[in-house]
Amino acid sequence: MYIRIIKTGVIFVSVCFIFAVFSDSYLFAQGNARIVVQKIEPKELDKLMKSRESRSLVVAMASWCGPCRDELPFLIKLHNKYNDKGLKIVGISLDADGPEAMQKIADRMKVNFPIYWAGEDAAGKYGIYAIPMLYLIKNGKLIEKIPGQQSESSLEKKIGGLLK
Repeated sequence: MYIRIIKTGVIFVSVCFIFAVFSDSYLFAQGNARIVVQKIEPKELDKLMKSRESRSLVVAMASWCGPCRDELPFLIKLHNKYNDKGLKIVGISLDADGPEAMQKIADRMKVNFPIYWAGEDAAGKYGIYAIPMLYLIKNGKLIEKIPGQQSESSLEKKIGGLLK
């Protein structure tokens, strides 16, 4: 009788353990869902750049740009830290080869904020003369335009000022 109770207990604990492991994995996977780089139309990009609803960090980038790829881990960390505090980070790909070029980078680096493909035409329209190019936007107004790769501490300071 006791052996049956012990076996039942062991089975129960094993099932609970397996359920707990798979439940955590499922929740973790949802929290790190794969982003899909999609084309953004010029009108939608204009809305994004002039959004009065949020404080945004818009980053112009390209898959072939080493400094852009180097900056992505910092941007992912900042997204994790400030997303719940009202910061919206959005990437804009200027790749000539379409969204697929940046998709490979986004997948490899596990980017967790949206990236849109605008193509090379967006560079002229928004005065992008260097990449990465960061745009700090607050209440629909461009607060600052920052060319070139930034350090993590520099980005932290800029975001701190943006969120005030």
